Amino acid sequence: MRRLIADESGVTIVELLMVIILVGVIMGATLTTFTQFERTTATNQRQNDAQDQVRGGVTALARELRNLASPTDQLPEAVVRADPADLVFQSVNSTATRRVRYCLNATDRRLWRQVQVAPFSLPAASSCPDASWGTQRNAVENVVNASRPVFTYNAPETTAITEISASIWVDVNTGKPPTETALQTSVFLRNQNRSPIARFTASVSGSAIVLNGSESDDPEGKALEFYWYDAAQATNLCTPLPAEVPQTGCVGAGIVFNYSPSAAGTRQVRLVVRDPSGLTNEATAQSICVPGVGVMC
Repeated sequence: MRRLIADESGVTIVELLMVIILVGVIMGATLTTFTQFERTTATNQRQNDAQDQVRGGVTALARELRNLASPTDQLPEAVVRADPADLVFQSVNSTATRRVRYCLNATDRRLWRQVQVAPFSLPAASSCPDASWGTQRNAVENVVNASRPVFTYNAPETTAITEISASIWVDVNTGKPPTETALQTSVFLRNQNRSPIARFTASVSGSAIVLNGSESDDPEGKALEFYWYDAAQATNLCTPLPAEVPQTGCVGAGIVFNYSPSAAGTRQVRLVVRDPSGLTNEATAQSICVPGVGVMC
């Protein structure tokens, strides 16, 4: 042992080279791991920033949808276009009424926002954004919805839409980790006037039918008009009638109506209600048998 301690011959060149190689391998692995960590951290940060941008974009969209402004008072005409990747609606801010458009350009992976002031027109559905339609800005980047819809609606007709949902997928590093992120929100259109709901009961009293529409309802709590119809009635007994309700077969009006048919037998009776803006709804017809001479119910 004392001999080995006193030996000052050092190490061989082979041993020195092996140490250098091992140190190089360890340092290379360490630097590679550190570099990959830095890249992953940067990508995750970009993905987080993209998610924050989506949150800001959908918050602005929700605010504008809640401020819908129909061009005709009380009529649900604020939503102008309702496509899966193209939404156009009329909104109001503190200074003016304007049309707002959100559309997805799948090529540049951006959700664009455009604003137009009066006089209003429609943007070209094939162009997103439409350079001739108004101001434009990039609302959300790195959108990878592809064929997945950005917007979904609770009704196929624009006048019946009362809720709009937005689903946006973002990915800053397509095909590589981290995976795409989906952010969703739904907005109830509080300024969108909704159609009333018609309901009624019918009972026989002697040779008359007592019709009661008090179960009908208007979502906004507005007063309704009630019109009663008999499928067997050839002439119209109600004049004048609003243009929004059927013009033939009306036998009476009012929330409660005592209807005396011209003859005994089974009658097909229905109710149509109308709100102050002209929106209507029809209840399912009911078959009512009225007894009389030679008629047993």
